[in-house]
Formats: sequence, structure tokens, C-alpha cells
Amino acid sequence: MHIKSITLSNFRSFKQQPEIHPFSPEMNCVVGRNGSGKSNLFDAVQFVLGCPKFWSLRTEERQSLLHEGSGSAAVNAFVEIVFDNSDNRFSLENSDEVVLRRTIGHKKDEFFLQRKRATKNEIMSLLEGAGFSKSNPYFIVQQGKVNALCTMSDTERLQLLKEVAGTTVYDEKKEESLAKMEENKASIEKISETLEYMENKLEELKDEKEELDAYSKLDRDRRAVEYTLYDKELRRAREGLDDIEHSRNDEVDKLSTLHEEVRNMHDRILAVQADEKTKKNALKRNAVYVKSLEKDKTAAMTHKTKLDLACQELEEQLTTGQEVLASNKRELAKLNEEIAGVEKDLEETVQPEFDEAKSTMVSMNNERDEARRRMEGLYAKQGRGKQFRTKKERDAHLQSQIKELTTAKSEKEELLHEKQSKLSSLRKSLASEEKEVDAKKKELQEKSKLLQDLKRTVDEKKKLRTEMADSRKEQWRAINELADKVGDAKESSRKALYDMRKSMPRATSLGLDALKQIVVSEGLTVGVQYFGLVMENFELTDEKYQTAVEVAAQNSLFHIIVDTDSTAARLMKRLEDEKLGRVTFLPLNQLNVDQGARYPESTDVAPLMEQCITFDPAVRRAMEHVFSRKLLARSVDVASTWSARSNMDAITLDGDLCSRRGALTGGFVDTEKSRLRAHYTLKNAEETLRKLEGEHGKQKQESTAVDQQVSNVMGEVQRLEAKYANLDHMMGRIEDDVKKTETMRERHDTQVKQIEEDVPPMETQIVSLGSQIEHLEEEVGTDLTTTLTEEEQNLLEESKATQTRLDEEIEEHTQVLEDATIKRQKLTSLLEDNLIMRRTELTESSSSNSRSRRSIGGTAKNAGSSVSQAQMKEDLEQKSRELEEATTTAEDVEKQLSEVKTIDEKLRSEIVNIKNNFDKLKTQDAAYQKELEESHGSQEKLLNKRSMCIQKREDYMRKIQELGSLPPAAELTAFTKKTIPALMKKLEDINKKLKKYSHVNKKAFDQFVNFSEQRDQLIKRREEIDEGGLKVKELIESLDRKKDEAINRTFRGVSAHFKDVFKELVPNGAGELLMRTAMDEAAAAADGTDSENEEDGAKKKKAAEDPNNPDVSLFRGVGVKVRFSRSSENFLMSQLSGGQKALVAMALIFAIQRCDPAPFYLFDELDQALDSTYRAAVASLIKRQATPSSEDMEEDVARESTQFICSTFRPELVAAANRCFGISHQNKVSSLHLLSKNDALHFIANLMTEEEAVGPATSLATSQAVGSSRGSGGAASKKRKTTKKKSSEEEKDGDDDATEA
Repeated sequence: MHIKSITLSNFRSFKQQPEIHPFSPEMNCVVGRNGSGKSNLFDAVQFVLGCPKFWSLRTEERQSLLHEGSGSAAVNAFVEIVFDNSDNRFSLENSDEVVLRRTIGHKKDEFFLQRKRATKNEIMSLLEGAGFSKSNPYFIVQQGKVNALCTMSDTERLQLLKEVAGTTVYDEKKEESLAKMEENKASIEKISETLEYMENKLEELKDEKEELDAYSKLDRDRRAVEYTLYDKELRRAREGLDDIEHSRNDEVDKLSTLHEEVRNMHDRILAVQADEKTKKNALKRNAVYVKSLEKDKTAAMTHKTKLDLACQELEEQLTTGQEVLASNKRELAKLNEEIAGVEKDLEETVQPEFDEAKSTMVSMNNERDEARRRMEGLYAKQGRGKQFRTKKERDAHLQSQIKELTTAKSEKEELLHEKQSKLSSLRKSLASEEKEVDAKKKELQEKSKLLQDLKRTVDEKKKLRTEMADSRKEQWRAINELADKVGDAKESSRKALYDMRKSMPRATSLGLDALKQIVVSEGLTVGVQYFGLVMENFELTDEKYQTAVEVAAQNSLFHIIVDTDSTAARLMKRLEDEKLGRVTFLPLNQLNVDQGARYPESTDVAPLMEQCITFDPAVRRAMEHVFSRKLLARSVDVASTWSARSNMDAITLDGDLCSRRGALTGGFVDTEKSRLRAHYTLKNAEETLRKLEGEHGKQKQESTAVDQQVSNVMGEVQRLEAKYANLDHMMGRIEDDVKKTETMRERHDTQVKQIEEDVPPMETQIVSLGSQIEHLEEEVGTDLTTTLTEEEQNLLEESKATQTRLDEEIEEHTQVLEDATIKRQKLTSLLEDNLIMRRTELTESSSSNSRSRRSIGGTAKNAGSSVSQAQMKEDLEQKSRELEEATTTAEDVEKQLSEVKTIDEKLRSEIVNIKNNFDKLKTQDAAYQKELEESHGSQEKLLNKRSMCIQKREDYMRKIQELGSLPPAAELTAFTKKTIPALMKKLEDINKKLKKYSHVNKKAFDQFVNFSEQRDQLIKRREEIDEGGLKVKELIESLDRKKDEAINRTFRGVSAHFKDVFKELVPNGAGELLMRTAMDEAAAAADGTDSENEEDGAKKKKAAEDPNNPDVSLFRGVGVKVRFSRSSENFLMSQLSGGQKALVAMALIFAIQRCDPAPFYLFDELDQALDSTYRAAVASLIKRQATPSSEDMEEDVARESTQFICSTFRPELVAAANRCFGISHQNKVSSLHLLSKNDALHFIANLMTEEEAVGPATSLATSQAVGSSRGSGGAASKKRKTTKKKSSEEEKDGDDDATEA
């Protein structure tokens, strides 16, 4: 074991020293300047180990240990040491490291072991077990301890040896034994005084015994009479009590019967109230149903009336339409005849006349125009002869005219071409419009058929919607009824839950309610991790076992079964954190059940768990925990017998319990307040509620489905109506398009006719222009003359004559053409504007589809058409069917309304009967309550009598007990035959006689007996004390012997180790310890034999008999005798120099340490007073002790390394160290850090250089002091110089070795 690390905080000069670099398990060296904090480091270790100087600290002492550097003042400090415990020197299991900490403050001083709080005694026991002995504090050697050893006297060294030997323990035990002997001596003196007093008192009491005997005789007679009297009164009280008990039992039976009848009556009243509530709810539902049916009836009658009116209206419209249709047919026939006549007249007479007059007029106009043009040409030719002077001018003029005419002709030809193109286009348009009209009419026919189909589909969907709406109403009624039943079931469940909660503590009720949510939130699996209440996990095999099972389980019925204790802990943590109540859990993995219970085999008893309940095997352990070692018995006597015989609880069917501990529990059990009954009532109510809620949910789902279907049908109807309206709108648009197309076709036809009329005149004009151009071209190049040729003259005349004639003819023929035109226009106007238009109207009204459409459910817009007539017939048939359905529906509603009203009257009658029955039951209940009150009164009277009898019995029993010890039976029997008055007379006489002995000491005999017993006890006690004194004396002698042995053993051990250590330090020298005894002093004195006393002589004789263990009382001191070379003489301590004394003191310290080894050693400037030779020897010794040598390994010496932590100012210890540390001090704060060996040696060299620079005067004074101290003998001085020289050479060799290392 060794110190691994030290952590300091606010301890003296250390403020916040982090964990120091791990110490070496062998030799460690700490260097630093004076005042840097080396001693504080060693004090910190002593502080943690509880050394005497730090064991009990006062407030000011604790304050002095706190760091007082710069900054805020420290309020607490701690030192923590980590020990390597790989060798298990500390008795802690599985701890390779032991952490020990001590913390102090102004008002606290605490120890921590493994970072857990520990007491001082625990720490000290642990340290002593690890080898830290209070008697040997030399494992820590601080500054001044070596000097103290140097200046010790022989007597002080002997005292030190005793402390190392541990004689303090023996001294403490001896002092305790001596104190015990003094206490025993005092006790013996006190007992002797008491015995003397008792002997005197017994002599006095003997004189009072004679009077006491006479008094005792009378007292025995008195007690015998009193006992007989009290016994007779006690028996009378007991007999009266038995009579009262019989009467009370009869009253209890009567009261139990009354309670049962009252309970049955309450059940009947509750049943009647529930029935009344049910009937009233049914009446409310029926009233709502009546209102609904009345509304349905009103709606059905209204619908029927509307349908009836609609049918009548349709019939009237159908009749009127048929009349209009017949009239239209007649008129249409007449119009057709008239139109045929007009068309025939127009085609055969008027139109040919018009065409002939028009063609004649056109030819005449053309001929006249031609004659005019010829005349104008001839006149122009004749005028050009006068107009132009030369031919060239004329020809130029002609060319310009030809050009103009050619342009005009071209324009006319282009116009004619346009007319012809337009005519061709119009004819094509007419053909396409004809086809378009035919296609539109065909499309109208198809859409009309589709429209009819849509109407029929819409009617069917509406009918389906009506049927589904009726079905939905029925479902709504059923849902309302179920909702009322669910409400009743919820009320029953709530009442059952209330009764259940009344049967358990409020905290349990709150906890059970909270657990439902907690189990869900924690994600526990019901049936695997959470099983619920005990009562929820079993079923009764028969209802008759209910009372027995409930008495057997008691409050365990409300315990919760879970799988493991961890689950129970989770749930309890939630309940505790959220303050939600308190419950008891039964974790299946922690329950202890009696597996070896053997149940008796008898027909009178049976195991309750096997006989009365069934349960899931998964919870068998919980059931055994609740119901094991419980028997079901046939009767109370059987239960009592088998309970005592089998050491089990026995319960009867009535709930009487015979405990295996002997207690009997029984009496009336109110089944109305049964927990199991409340549980099963709640369970049934919840089951009924679940079923009703399931049915209600199913009905709601079905209703929702029907609502969805109705919505779908409504949506389908709306979609079809929209489609119908869209189709109707499309047909209207198509009809409008047909009309527009026909109008366009008529306009195009008119345009074609107009163009056909315009084309011939234009062709004639073009021919005329061509003729003019030819004449002008013929004239070009001819001679210029002012007169016409004869031929031209003739042609001019002929043209004039023709023109004149044609003008006259045209004038005449114009009148003919006008007459023909007027006649044609009249016929055409009559035909187109009147007759054909009327026929079209009649035809459309009779057969046109465009005017026969109607809205769905409406009337026809035109009742005179054949299509409208067919539509109205269909509508009439549909309305008739709807009317029949509405009539049937109204009759059904009327029938249902009648039935419901009958049910309403029946319910009202039943409610009246229930109320009458309720009144009768209340009257009977009042009578039962009166009987109960009377029975309770009788019970109270009996209880008062019983209390009086019990009081008498208790009084007489107490009086008998107060009599104390009774006389013999023979004296008692002498008074048993006397009556109570005779006994009272006898008692009075005896009391009169006893008054004569009123002065007698009634306690004389008792006092005599008591004093005699006390005397015997005191004598026995004195003997015991004498024996104890002998044992204490023997213990003291044993302690003295053990003490002597310990001191002698320690002296021999320390002396042997001192020789070895001194030999190691001074190889050429030798040293030994000498025990100074009284015999030595006597031998040294000339007349010592005369002065010694007998005791000293006995001790000397004993020492002579046992030389190995001489009497310690003869020891007077421990001397030291050493020599530093083989040839020198021995010296005592007083003859040595300061350095030699220090060396001897250190040898003594090492010897003590080897005698009682410690786990580690702390040396604070151990080598301060040594010269270099001895410092090297000490360093070598510590090095060898810290690290096992190869010789030890070869000799198989089982010695582990020992840890040393030394502080020094010299290089010898630093050179031998395995690890070096430096302490620095800055700003009043010390800090410890790791140094390399070279850095440490360099630091020591600097310090030594500084010391040498202090001045030669100091060194000279020191040398003179050393020289004077060595002036005891020249030979010795020379030997020491030789030894120093050799040591210096060895030190040099050691330095070389250290350098090589």
C-alpha cells in the first residue's frame, strides 16, 4: 500500500492545489525553500490520518488551518489522499483504491471514505487495521523530532519505548480494574451496614407476629365470607346476563328478519321507481313519436291534397288540349286547301304572266337601248367631223373612248363574275344549311328522347329518396330509444360506481381512478404487466360463497396485481408525483406464498381458494397470497375446531371468521354493502352499457350509411336535374340555331333570286359595250368627214323609228307588267305572310318538339300539341301513382298514430298503477320502519340491562380479585350453604371483631419475610463481589505480566534493529541500547544493599529467576552506547557531537520503524543536522528499504517496496529518489509540481550556493562549535575525521553512481 496522490484545497498555504502527480511507490523527494510549504504538505497527511495534533480541533484551531492568502477568505478546506490498496491492506472489499478525505470549516469537521461520509471511529479503526498505530507515530518524522530524540534522557527514551510497546492500553485497563476494586470495596462496606440494620429489624418484627396470627385468623374468615358472598352475587349476575343474552338473540333474529324485509321492501321500491322512470321515459319517447307522426300525417295529407289538385289540373289541361288539338287540325286542313289553291293559281296563271311580261319588257328595253346606242354613235360620228380638224385628233379621241369603254366593260365583267361567284357560294351555302337543318332536327329528336329518359330516371330517384327518407325516420326513432336506454344504463353504472367507491377508502378510490389513465400513458400491457384489482381477476363458482370470499379477502379485494416490482414502482412513483391517491400493489415476482400448505381432508371443511373461486393461472400467485391457508367451514363450531387443528383461518358461509391466532369475528353481515356485490353490479351495469352503446353505435353507423345514401340519391337527383336542365338548354340552343339557319337560308334564297335577276341585264350591257367598242374601232382609220353615209343615214333613220316604236310599246307594256307584278305580290303576300305562317304555327303547336318541353314536375307550356298531350298523360299517370302512394302512406301514418296513441294511454295507465303501488310500498315501508324503531328500543333496553349485569359481574369479579389470596378450601366450604343475608350478618360480626386489632402491624409478617429475603440476597451479593475482587486482582497481575512482556519484547526488537541500522549507517562502527535498571543503580552505589526494601528485593529476585522478562518496574532508563570505528572505544549519547547524536537518533527511529513497520514514511528535513557522509548513508539506507535488494530476491525474502516521502535541502536524498517534487510559494499560495532529478539537483545546488554566500563568519563559528564539541578526546576526534574521510569517499562514489543512473 502507498500514497498515489494528494489533493489540497484551502489548507494553510495551499489554496487550490489540483491533484498532484502520482507519487512513486518507492522513494519520493520534495524540495523547496524555507517557508514554501513543505511542512504544510506533511501536516496535510497527518491531518487526514487523524494524528493526535489534529485529532480534536477547536474552532480557532480549525480557523488556523484555513487558507489566509489574497482574495476572499476561505470558509472550508479539505485534503484528499488516494491510497493504492492492491495488497488489500485496507479491509475494504473490491477496492484497489481507497479515497480518504477530511473536510473542515468554521463549524464542521467531516471524514469521507470512498467519497461517502464516515465517522472518526470508523476511520481510525480502518487505519489501525492497515498498520497506522497510535503507539508508534514515527512513520511521520517532522522537523524537530530528531533533535528531540538527541536531547532525550535515558528515562525519556524508556518512556518512548513503552509507548512503542503499546503499554498505554495495559495501563488504561489496569486503571479501570483498580477503580473497579475500589468500587467493590465500597459496595462490601455498604452491604455490611445494611445487613446489620436488617438483623436488628428482624428481632423487632418477631414480637408482633402473635397478634398478627389472631388477626390473620379473623381476616381469613372475613375473606372467606366476602368471597362466598361475592361469588353468589357473581353467579346471580351471570345468570341474569345469560337470560338477557337469550332475549337479545331473539331480538337480533327478529331485527335481522325485519332488516331483510326492509331491504326487500327497499329493493321493491327501487324497482318500482326504476320501472316508473322507465315508463315515464317511454311515455316521453312515445309523446315525441306522436308529435312526429302527427307531423308526418299533416305532411302526408298536404302531399296527398297537392297531388289530387295536380291530377285534376292535369285532367283539365288534357281535356282542353285535346279540344285545342282537334280545332287546330280542322283549321290546318282548311289552310292547306287554301294554300294549295293559291299556290296553284300562282304557279299556273299569275307567275307565267308575270314572267312573260317581264321577259318582254326586258327584250324591249334591250332593243331600245341598242337603237339608242346606235343613234348616239352615229350622231357622235357626225359631230366628230366637225369637232376635230384632223383624222389623227379624231383617232386619238376614239382611242380614248375605246379605252374608257373597255375599262367599263371590264368592270362590268368583273362585277358579273363576282355576282356569279356569289351566286355559286350562296347555292353551296343553301345546300350546307339544308343539311345542317336536317342534322339539327335529327339531333333534337335524339335529345328529346334522352330528355324523356332523364325525366323518368329523376322520378325514380325521387321515389327512392322518399322511401329512404321514411326509413331514416324509423332509424332515428330507434336511435332515440337506444339513446334513452344508454342514458338509463349510464345512470345505473354511475350509481354502481358510487356504491363501489363508498365501500373503499377515498385514497384508494382516487388511486384506482388515476391508474386507468396512468396505465395507458405508461404503455403497460393489460393482462401481461397490469392485471387490475384482485376482485376483477376471479369469479365465484356460486353466489352463496360471496360473503365467505369477501370476509376472507377483506381489503385485499382492492389490491392491484402487477407482474413485477419495477412496474409497481413506476405506478407508485406516478401516484406520488401527481398526488393521485394510494393503493397496494401485489407484484407477482415478489410475493411469498406458502407452497407447502397442506389442507385437511374432511367433508366439513374445504380449501376456500379451490372451492369458491376460479381464476386465470397467470395470477395464481396473487390468489394464493390472498386466499391461501383459508378454509370454508360448515359451521362456526367446525370452523373453530379445524382452525386450531390446522393453523388456518376458517370462514363459514355466513361470514363468521375463526382466525388461526384464536380470534373470532362474526355477526350480522349487510349484503347491501357487500363489496363483491357492488363490484358485480358495476360489472353488469358496465356490460349492459357496453352492449347498449354498441347497439347505439351500430344504429348510428347504419343511420349514417342511410344518410349517406340519401345524400347520394339527393346528389344524383340534383345531378340528373342539372343534366336535364343542361339538355333542355342545349335543345333550346339547337332550336334557336335551326331557326337562325332557316332564316339565313331564306335570306340566301332571296339573294340568289335577286342575283339571278341582276345577271341578264349586266350581260346585255356587256354585249352593248362590246358593240360600241367595235364601232369605234371600225371608225378608227377612216376618213374624217362631217356627214354620214347614206347607209349610215338609213341606219340612223331606222334607229329613230325603232326607238320611237319601242318607247310606245314599252309604255304600253309597263302597265301590263305592273298589273302582273301587283297580282303576283298579292298572292305571294297572302301565301307567305298569312297562310303559310299560320300553318307553321298550327303545325308547331300540334307536333313541334320545341314548344312541348316542360320543367321536371311542372305543367306543359303548350297543352295543344300532341307531344304535350302525351306528356300530360304520362304526368297524369305518374301523379295518379304518387297519389295512390300518398294515400297509402297517409293511411299507414294514421294507423301508426292510432297505435301509438293506444300505447300512450296504456303507458299512462301503467304509470298510475305504479304510483298507486309505490304509495302502498311506502306505507308498508313506514310500518317496517316503525317496527324497526320499536325493535331498536327493545334492543337498547336489553343492552342497558346487559350493561348493568356486566357492570355487576365486573364489580364482583374485581372485588374477588381484590381479596387477594383466599383461605383454604375447607374454610370456604363452611359458608357456601348460607344465604346472602346470613353471609352479610356474618361479615358484619367479623368486621366488629377486627376493629379490636386496628393497632396491629398488618405488614409485620410480610416485612419479616421481605427483610429475610433481602438479607439472603445481600449475603449472596457480598459473596459475588468478593469473587469479583479476586478476579480483578488476577486481571491486574495478568496485565502487569503482559505489559512486562510487551516492553521486554519491544526493547529486544528495537535493540536488535538498532544494531543493524547503525551497522548499515556506520559500517565500521557498532551501536547498542542498554537498559538501565534499579539493580544497576544499586550496584553502582556503595551502600545500596542497606537501602533497598523488601518489594525491590522481591522484584530483583524475580528478575534473576526470569532473565528474559525482567520486572519492568526495575527499569530506570534506556541508554545508548556506540562506536564509529572498529578500534575506537564506545561512547554514550552525552559524549557525541551534534551530527553524531542526530545519526544515532535517526538509527533509533529506523529501528523503531522496523520493529513496527508502517505502510509508508514521511520525513521532513530528516538530514538537516547530518554531514555529507552520514547523509549519503541515510539516503542509501532509505533507498534499500524503499526498494527490495537483489539479495532479498535471491533469499526469497517476502518484502514489498516501502514508500518514503522526504523533504530535504541536500543532494544526497534527491540523488537516491525515484521521483522528485518541488514546492513554490508565490502571492501567499504554495503549489506542488513534478520535477526531474536534474532540475531538483540544480535547485539544491543553487540553495547551497546561496547558503555559502551568506558569509564565512557564520561557517567559521559553526566550525569552532563543532571542534569544541569534539574536544572530548584527541583519539576519538582523529577516528571521527578518518570516518568522515571514508564517508566522503563513499559519498563521492554514491554521487558517481547516481550520475550514472
